[in-house]
Amino acid sequence: MWLRSCWVSLLLYVSGVPLAAGMHKCVDADGNVTYSQTACEQAPGGAKPGRSVTARADTAGVGAGQGDVLCERVRAFALELAEAMREGVGLDRAVAILAGRPVLPSAAGPYGGTETTGGRRIIGDDALEVINHVFAFAGRGAVDSSRIAESAAQQCLRGRFDFARGAPGGAAGLRLAAGSGILLNPQGMVLTADRLVADCRGLRVYYDGAWRDTGLLRRDPPAGLAVLVAEGLRGRPAVLNDGSAPPKSQVLAATLPLRGVLTAAVSIVDAAVVPAEDGEPAVADSARARGAEAPAGDAHAALSLPEGPAQWGAPLLGSGGLVVGIALPGDDDGARALPAAALRDFLSAADLPFYSAAALGELTREEVRRRAAGLTVHVECMP
Repeated sequence: MWLRSCWVSLLLYVSGVPLAAGMHKCVDADGNVTYSQTACEQAPGGAKPGRSVTARADTAGVGAGQGDVLCERVRAFALELAEAMREGVGLDRAVAILAGRPVLPSAAGPYGGTETTGGRRIIGDDALEVINHVFAFAGRGAVDSSRIAESAAQQCLRGRFDFARGAPGGAAGLRLAAGSGILLNPQGMVLTADRLVADCRGLRVYYDGAWRDTGLLRRDPPAGLAVLVAEGLRGRPAVLNDGSAPPKSQVLAATLPLRGVLTAAVSIVDAAVVPAEDGEPAVADSARARGAEAPAGDAHAALSLPEGPAQWGAPLLGSGGLVVGIALPGDDDGARALPAAALRDFLSAADLPFYSAAALGELTREEVRRRAAGLTVHVECMP
């Protein structure tokens, strides 16, 4: 039913029937959802007829609303879907992954496991409506990803997605925020940014072709760090750099955004660590809060990081392939780097297992990318 509902939207476009003519979402007496070009039929047994909601794809005439948190979430979700679509992801794959269905049961995933989502249903009907809208643009090469995302946001602002509006939590199955994380150990512990998980009622992670049920193990808001534990998560853990010196100025940031989940590809980008200016000690907020002197590695440095999704919690890797820090939110919407020495101190104080070693030699960029693929996790905060 999931695939059929999405294909209906796509076929409406391909066959030349404009979406503005209306697509009806019908819910029968048993709660089953279907999509149809015709109005919903009367439910058997004299029950109330199914709900009928018309989705339209026109976007002219309305500017982006101010303060509509839900529609900004729709925009971000649609943008990543559209970018994945531009990179060759098909509707069937997107729905299979996001609906918790097996993708290629006989194929190996990118990190050595079987590429399957474990049969769990991940998205709700609300998120499915956004997916339908985005993939209605398939084959239209002249429409770029940002315009598709804007179209979805306008649909939301006009109330043409059947969302339960009002509270920022709003839509079912539509994430509040998404970021990255670092796989710490074989016990399934993931290190990420505290701000990413601060307002979540639920958490989930994606790694090695599967969504995982995830709990919050430890938060330290002053330090900006949080540790999650994901059920059944097994993989190649990160190795933290064993030195006490801050990371070199040039590092690689690894992120796993939604489009990376759909394309099975971790992104790495060049980032620059900017040490604190002379006379301005860059001690960690956690040390200030404790009233203690910060250890040598407990310094935050500004991080010059290209714009992109899933940045918070992203591992920073040196040329040797070891984790030399983590990307955290900074002041004024900027980014900051917390070095590996501070991460080791935090994990040791919490008595959490991790690996560390001294860097030996240098790896090529592609070798670092492969190393990053084994330790980078996609993290989603749910309403």
